[in-house]
Amino acid sequence: MSSTSSDASRRAVLASHAALAAAAGTSFALSGTASALPRESAGQAASGSVTGTFEAKTVHQRPMFRYWWPGGGVTPAEVTKEVEAMAAAGFGGFEIGDVRNSEMIPMPVQQYGWGTPAWKDGVTAALRTAARHGMQADLTIGPYWPAVVPGVLPDDDEAMKELTYGQTVVDGGTAYSAALPAPHAKPSGVAPGLPEVTVTDVLQAVHAARISGSGTASPLVLEESTVVDITSKVTKGTLNWTAPSGGQWAIVASYSRGTAMIEKQVYYQGYHYPFTDPQAYVVDHFGAKGGRAVTNWWDKKLLTAEMRGLLRRIGGNFFEDSLEFNVEVHWTPDMLKEFARRRGYSLKPYLFLVHGDAKAAYTFASGRTPERVRWDYHQTLSDLFVENHVTLLDDWARTLGMSFRNQAYGAPLDTAYSSANTGVPEGESLAFGSKPDSFRLVAAGRDLGRTGKVLSSEMGANVNGAYRLTLADLITTANPGYALGVNQVRIHGFPYASSPAGQWPGFYPWAPMGVPINFAEAWGPRQPQWQVVDGASGYMARVHTVLQAGTHRVDLAVYREEFDSADTVFDDGSLSGAGFSYQLLSWGLLGLSAAKVKRGRLAADGPAYKALIVPELSTILLDSAKRILALAKAGLPVVLLGELPTATTGLSDAVAHDKALVTVLKELKADPHVRVAAAVADVPAALRKLGVTASGVPSGISGLLHTRREDGGTTYYFLLNNSSAAVSGSVTLEAEGTPYRIDPWTGDVTPLGVYDDRTKGHVTVGLSAEAGEAVVIAVGKSRAFGCHHKSLHAVTASTEVRHTPSGLVARASTAGSHTATLSNGRKATAEIGGVPAALTLNGWKLKVEDWSPAHPGATETAANTTTRTIHDLTLDKPTTWQNLDGLSDVSGIGTYTTTFTVPSSWKSTAGATLDLGSLGAGSAKVALDGKELAPVNQLHPVIDLGGLKPGSHTLVVTVATTLMNRLKQFRPDVYTAARQDYGLLGAVTVTPYAEAALR
Repeated sequence: MSSTSSDASRRAVLASHAALAAAAGTSFALSGTASALPRESAGQAASGSVTGTFEAKTVHQRPMFRYWWPGGGVTPAEVTKEVEAMAAAGFGGFEIGDVRNSEMIPMPVQQYGWGTPAWKDGVTAALRTAARHGMQADLTIGPYWPAVVPGVLPDDDEAMKELTYGQTVVDGGTAYSAALPAPHAKPSGVAPGLPEVTVTDVLQAVHAARISGSGTASPLVLEESTVVDITSKVTKGTLNWTAPSGGQWAIVASYSRGTAMIEKQVYYQGYHYPFTDPQAYVVDHFGAKGGRAVTNWWDKKLLTAEMRGLLRRIGGNFFEDSLEFNVEVHWTPDMLKEFARRRGYSLKPYLFLVHGDAKAAYTFASGRTPERVRWDYHQTLSDLFVENHVTLLDDWARTLGMSFRNQAYGAPLDTAYSSANTGVPEGESLAFGSKPDSFRLVAAGRDLGRTGKVLSSEMGANVNGAYRLTLADLITTANPGYALGVNQVRIHGFPYASSPAGQWPGFYPWAPMGVPINFAEAWGPRQPQWQVVDGASGYMARVHTVLQAGTHRVDLAVYREEFDSADTVFDDGSLSGAGFSYQLLSWGLLGLSAAKVKRGRLAADGPAYKALIVPELSTILLDSAKRILALAKAGLPVVLLGELPTATTGLSDAVAHDKALVTVLKELKADPHVRVAAAVADVPAALRKLGVTASGVPSGISGLLHTRREDGGTTYYFLLNNSSAAVSGSVTLEAEGTPYRIDPWTGDVTPLGVYDDRTKGHVTVGLSAEAGEAVVIAVGKSRAFGCHHKSLHAVTASTEVRHTPSGLVARASTAGSHTATLSNGRKATAEIGGVPAALTLNGWKLKVEDWSPAHPGATETAANTTTRTIHDLTLDKPTTWQNLDGLSDVSGIGTYTTTFTVPSSWKSTAGATLDLGSLGAGSAKVALDGKELAPVNQLHPVIDLGGLKPGSHTLVVTVATTLMNRLKQFRPDVYTAARQDYGLLGAVTVTPYAEAALR
């Protein structure tokens, strides 16, 4: 949701208080209106109903930052200052990374290099400061990504390898006596301007086959029966071979070689300077020698005794980003040996079939052999990646009190299985935003894996987000990940203060980038919004605490037999619309010891899936088919979608496996725990026939996503309105006990006054939320979270009902008679007399602190100095700064002050709500009568002020803006987005409400 949603939308949600879940014939009261009483009185609303509190339990549950450095160009003093700023703003840690895409000028490696003495001094200062504050510190496994090691050369066994080929075509009957065809392309890491380095082509095999059809087709079609291995015909690089008569013959020479790839940054920017001396090359991610090269470099060259001690004290992760390789086809020196050991046959006779990988260079005229071989090749790569990279690095990290965190996608891997075997798996809001099933895939790996605790997200790398994102944007970017299983974020990001090329407001690695695009946001004290960022950090910390509690529970598992992250979404809306949550379960996860049926659930001690869905597949692994049959026989409901496959995946014993598959699937289809559905839309009905129910069934709401955690006797729900409009209705939750609303912005916990628990094991509550907004519900024992309330509640009501120490009260902002059915079966009524009209606040004094560069065009530390100019204005009513003289290019902090009078007629009211309307591109905090209120819900800035005494009151609203408008003035070539509307954009109102006892 953007930060400029309409006033009408917000007021529509607020007005819907009294009619939630009307479609179900029930009215509930669960709005997004936050209590914003002063902190010293938070916990008791105006009516006296007692609330509790909920806070993060440890600093490690707080959000963290990607902390970007210009290599070793840092000072311990500045690093200490910046880490102190993170801690003071409520953040729990950072990940130090050498990222400097914007620095397209010479950066001498002696001064700015990764791993230099200056870099070590900076890291030590960061670790010391983190230790003082109990923060977590992470370190990227190398400068930039993928993992590199200085001194490793492309020809070394430790370096990343690729498979390539050379081809020539000869007529049948022709004698060929010449040098082998050379590789068709240069090594994938070679690019203009990079250091020259030796790369040796190593011949792996030479094959020939008759071409079927055109000799220029892509892929080139070969006749399978004519394939011949002619490697033995090669002598000192010369091939002597005569093609059999008839047609044209392709001669394919397969070579392995180093990729010569260095840090990925140069390939994005086209500008090179060394990050290390000597130059570092990407290591082999599939052979153990590559992983050991990484650990040896850290052990022998980087980690000092003090750094080791600090890392053991504070914990944290070594991190590797997504697998953005420059590679033709992945290879490792032991590939042929490992392939034969794992797959049961030799890859060498089929080696030409893996060329081109996803865009196959060669195929056969008929049959499934090419697809089967490529599957087996990818499976071997995946196995080797997990064993020789992920677990090797995680095991090493644990010797330092750390763990390995990585993004296991970007290559043909079983992403879920890789995620199950790392210390902390990670996804990202950028790449996964358009393919949410990727989060479901990685979350399944987390839940069935070696730790089963944290799923991290690289969050906030919004395209063209630099200096234009608000805290509302940050939260709405985080919320979808939370709803899909994420329970920790690394915000993208916090840049170091200065650099050789960084102009005001300081070093920022993602703008400018030499192209008209930038990423993410530069958070930190350079931003006006840093003044109010603690509200957002508190929100994320409380959400993380909820989502790290107990055990993650998921309704459904969807079997997946594809490599890499999920490019498509399985659900067409039918599953989420019916209230089901689901994850993607890869074949690798299905083979884990945790994937067993117990108490009628799959992985009962983890996600406890209620059913397994098998999508329509062209092939399936025989082992997976057998496992699915065993699960069904053990009592797990299974839904088969569409036509069943008739062929197995993989080449070994394919004929026998295909025959066995038919028998297995026939038995599976006949099992009483199995149903067949034609399409995803038919799955909910099939599940109902199997007795499978959803855990979060919405009524009157579309676009609802949820995630669920069980922690002892408490069940937590994170409920996200993932639609583009405000919603109101109800949701039936699978839980038993008393429901509470946890406000993640303030930490206030409110026992719900209206809920329906008459169906055993289920609780129906009302829900209203803005687009992109989430509601957190906990269901557990009575009087939890420090709440002291009576057990009597309303089951249905015509308006909002709240608990007070003396009993239940009805609340409304208009006069009328309100009825409720109570949990003891009694009908109750509350009479609310006249309620005064709302006040529209006019007559504002606006003080704008205008932020601009003190030294335009300067770099290094001079770029960090900000001039603050004060503009004083008087407004009748709020409007965008674009409409105010002299403020169209201004960014900064606006302080709005007004005085309003509460008339004596308000004596009969119980309290009032403050509606800030729309905030524009900024974030707000509020003070009333000199006391700062609790953090504002930036997505829905409607605040319960509690009781207001008649008389004069002073309201101060502080709105901190982005820096976009000022940066457009100084650097229009870099910051090309449109000007943003700043400030309070519309009417600000105070609306009284009254309460009356239900009798």
